[in-house]
Amino acid sequence: MLLTRKHIFPKKSSGFTLIELVVVIVILGIIAVVAASKFVNFNRDAQVAQLDNLATDLSGQNQLVYSKSAIDNIEQLKGCTYQCGGHENWDVLVGEYFVDVSGTRLYVSLGYPLPPLSSSDVVNQNYRSAFGLPESEFVFTSVPRHVSATAIVPIKWQDKLTDINTGKFECHVEYSSPTAIRDYSVRVYDKDC
Repeated sequence: MLLTRKHIFPKKSSGFTLIELVVVIVILGIIAVVAASKFVNFNRDAQVAQLDNLATDLSGQNQLVYSKSAIDNIEQLKGCTYQCGGHENWDVLVGEYFVDVSGTRLYVSLGYPLPPLSSSDVVNQNYRSAFGLPESEFVFTSVPRHVSATAIVPIKWQDKLTDINTGKFECHVEYSSPTAIRDYSVRVYDKDC
């Protein structure tokens, strides 16, 4: 038998077989699905963390405002219809008591900030300013299902305000000022984040 070059050096195959290629594609698909679900969870976690931080900031600032109200001796007072005895922390034009927060009049009732949407545009703008809630980042809406609550909503959810009002969508912080029968509250709603 005569040996030719072909028999001595058999041709080597190069590349993947079809089966190997299919296996690699399936593995990459599984990795992509797992990675995508982790990414979605990170996105949700980031949104929930933003709301938690906002609620914590609001609660801390509310305590400082209450302390200022106590120093000014207005922690037990709420709005009235006349001059309110000429108290220096009474704003006649707005009809509410206030404390000074970094040069901004933050309007209060029973020592805590009035929620935005409760009184006037001045109250709303001063609340935004005092708490660092610019219109470019947050919108406010009332929440009729929770008495006198205001939802502070990240701007990305502004198209969901009607659903937030009715409770069909929850990814916001709610603030309620105190009344004679309940304390103030700051709550995070994150079911749909």
